[in-house]
Amino acid sequence: MECEKAGDLMMKYMDGVLTDAEAASLNRHIQTCGHCKEDFLVYDGIMNDFSDMTLSEAPEGFERRVMAIIAQLPEMGAKSVNLPVYGIIGVFSLLLSLGFILVMNKEAMLSWMYQYPELEPLRNLFVPASAAVDDISMQVSSALAQMSSYLRQAGSNLSYVTLILFGLLAAAQFVIYRRERAVAHK
Repeated sequence: MECEKAGDLMMKYMDGVLTDAEAASLNRHIQTCGHCKEDFLVYDGIMNDFSDMTLSEAPEGFERRVMAIIAQLPEMGAKSVNLPVYGIIGVFSLLLSLGFILVMNKEAMLSWMYQYPELEPLRNLFVPASAAVDDISMQVSSALAQMSSYLRQAGSNLSYVTLILFGLLAAAQFVIYRRERAVAHK
């Protein structure tokens, strides 16, 4: 049996629709293929973890809305990777991190800048920018406080959202893991 077929049978196992003949075939394969055996043990562990959970009913129409959104997504694959976008995201993340570090150490930076008169032009740029960042930080802090207050009020209605998000994250991790394993196995 090929590993791809074994992967299909593992999915049927997880869905609970594996026939006895298919189970025997899968069992023979995973006893001889270390990669598939490892995959099977991961899947079996996931199934055991989920069997201990208490499930809640999804809101009416939830599945239809999710499937409609999925249908609109572009097909994923190696060709869908857009490296320039990842580069832009990386640069943005780096600049955001640097800005955060500078804001957290603003007083130390200003003290250091005042020690060197040749840094006056830079200091003249930094001080107004720092004041603007402080103003924005206060606005963001206020908005987060309002959002936190709203979420506390709506908290009792959000208990099922955590379960749904956990399920979606687990599914995404599962897909990523399978793709990595498929690439490594080739």
